[in-house]
Amino acid sequence: MTTTTRRDQALAAWRAGQQSPAPPQPRQLRPRQAQAITDLRNAYRAGYRAPILVAPTGFGKTATAVPIVRSAVARGRRVGFLAHLKEILNDTSERLLEAGISHGNIRSGRSADYSQPVQVISVQTAAKRDRLPPLDMLIIDECHLAVARSYVTAHEGFGGPIILGLTATAQRLDGRPLGEMFDLLVPTCSTAQLIEEGLLVPVRLFAPQLTQLPDLRGREYNQDRDSAILSSPAIVGDALSHWKRLCQGRRGVAFCSSVAHAEAVAEQWRRAGYRAMAVHGDSDDADRREAIAGLRAGRLDLVACAQLWIAGVDVPEIDAVIWLRRTTSLTAWLQGNGRGLRLAPWAGKKDLLIIDHVGNSDPLRLDHPLVEHEWSLEGKAKKKADQSISVKICPRCFAAMPSARPRCGECGHVFTAAPRRELEQVDGELIEREFQKRERRREQGHAQTIADLVELGRQRGMKNPHGWARHVWAAREAKAGRVPA
Repeated sequence: MTTTTRRDQALAAWRAGQQSPAPPQPRQLRPRQAQAITDLRNAYRAGYRAPILVAPTGFGKTATAVPIVRSAVARGRRVGFLAHLKEILNDTSERLLEAGISHGNIRSGRSADYSQPVQVISVQTAAKRDRLPPLDMLIIDECHLAVARSYVTAHEGFGGPIILGLTATAQRLDGRPLGEMFDLLVPTCSTAQLIEEGLLVPVRLFAPQLTQLPDLRGREYNQDRDSAILSSPAIVGDALSHWKRLCQGRRGVAFCSSVAHAEAVAEQWRRAGYRAMAVHGDSDDADRREAIAGLRAGRLDLVACAQLWIAGVDVPEIDAVIWLRRTTSLTAWLQGNGRGLRLAPWAGKKDLLIIDHVGNSDPLRLDHPLVEHEWSLEGKAKKKADQSISVKICPRCFAAMPSARPRCGECGHVFTAAPRRELEQVDGELIEREFQKRERRREQGHAQTIADLVELGRQRGMKNPHGWARHVWAAREAKAGRVPA
């Protein structure tokens, strides 16, 4: 028997030309999402006109924005949701329909209906149009891009409304300060905290050395040279061998350095009997839709990407992310890994496996994706203090783990010698770097009351142990289905 969801019903109504299906009941917000809305309202009341909600991938930023849109429309306000990718615009449209919020579209290939109080807007389309309807609020998704001239032009074209920015990484790719357009950062939590609360999947990071690969790690980044090296059959075949060893039964995305590289990776995977396809900036809409639908439905094992999917793609079923593309951008690194962080228990997903073939995770470069950063409106982010990861390598299985651990969690080897150097690579072997200690998770699991959690927070030196304890407890209750309506 096929289950029909509210989103399916809303989309069926949309396709039938019924713009406004019967409004469903609003989704229950998680505690952090409700707190984020409160913090944003306080910011606007304090006189800020352009705050950024900074929340990790998988936090539910769009879900948090939906009640804000509904509240604004109820007060007679006009709201726009601005983004740069078709995938983001399509997903936003679906979520609004699911929430019973009718809307117009300002984007190529869609009929415009300016009478609607809510508009889903392509920044490229808006920047080219001379006459745009006035708005009272403009929500900008992936707002770390918003200093670009097209965003400024679109904002001015809508009459300069107040802004709400949404991003997981409050840093421009080119380092320009976001303070040129925004006036406040509203932080929420870290990716590691959401993992501890069971709202994102655990992360396992492997950094294998491609045995045929010249050492690109210390070289200045050069896309053309890197693409030529990484597209060679020997290199792609070596990456495939690691996939076979680690990723059987997983659904993955591989970030590639060029269109030719992505095509070569997909072809090699297909020759090995896997179901794979390549998508890139020149792919047509049908291929881009099939890549997403194929992974969701389990028809594809791998999608090789170039120029796409760093942000804006919501495929919770992804549980493997492969890096065959070097990047110097912290934003690209965190956003790309974020594609696999969401929960998908219906697909049997238990964790996210990141395979970094090109050294992006080196502590001297972009580091482990769970390292927390202090964002700033002034420019580049900094790592938060006291997050250096001291690791040692198991001599039996070559797994990496915190230096203080007495026993290897992978093979059970008991350490007797002094800790070895921080990171060691062995030809042809896979090295796993861990971020969070299992002991920390066990400690948290042993806390049976809010008071226990508060005390644990104090022991860990948290600035606000009461607030952290409330969030953890509320997440436990929500997961157990005990949150009151």
